[in-house]
Amino acid sequence: MPVTIIITGISWVSWLFVGIYGCWVLYHLLQANGSTDAAGQGTEAAVKGFFCFLLVVLVGLNLLPYTGTKITALLFGILLLLMVGYIKTH
Repeated sequence: MPVTIIITGISWVSWLFVGIYGCWVLYHLLQANGSTDAAGQGTEAAVKGFFCFLLVVLVGLNLLPYTGTKITALLFGILLLLMVGYIKTH
């Protein structure tokens, strides 16, 4: 019984991280590309696409019924939020 409670907690926290990261991705997708040269705008569009891909991977890992994938998704979500924090401050 306690193991299922722990796995359920991991799953809820992981979905919380997916929600936070998803809101961040959605916010930046709705923003216009910056007023830089053509290469800068292309790079910004590529980064937005890559972050969308990472969001899809994170959702896919959370939807799988295996415990290992849920733990992997939790760790991946923590890393993505740390990366978001780093990008936001630098």
